[in-house]
Amino acid sequence: MTARKKQCMLLLALGLAACSDKDWRQRAIDNAEDRVRSEVGDPAAQFSKLGVTGNSSSGQTCGIVIAKTAGGFEQFARFIAYIDGAGPYLDKGLGAHPITQSKFDFAWENDCLKEGYNG
Repeated sequence: MTARKKQCMLLLALGLAACSDKDWRQRAIDNAEDRVRSEVGDPAAQFSKLGVTGNSSSGQTCGIVIAKTAGGFEQFARFIAYIDGAGPYLDKGLGAHPITQSKFDFAWENDCLKEGYNG
């Protein structure tokens, strides 16, 4: 194989690796949005400042959700949805399965901020 062909093959391999990296991250975001919408009971919930930290088997999606509560009021909260299936956990005790604020803050600090989330 010529040097030029080797370079092309290497570039192709790097390109495919970059694409597959984006694919698992996008899947993680899509899955997190679905799970958070279900948790807050609002299929029209909106998301912002989304970020994926960690890796494809033990990472998490962190971000902000804006959802309407049962009373029709809009509320926003931070959330963490783990790729391995744990959670989602929401800030402010929101959602069908609330956790304490101190537990959420600990997870946010360690699993989002310290893992590189900067949303």
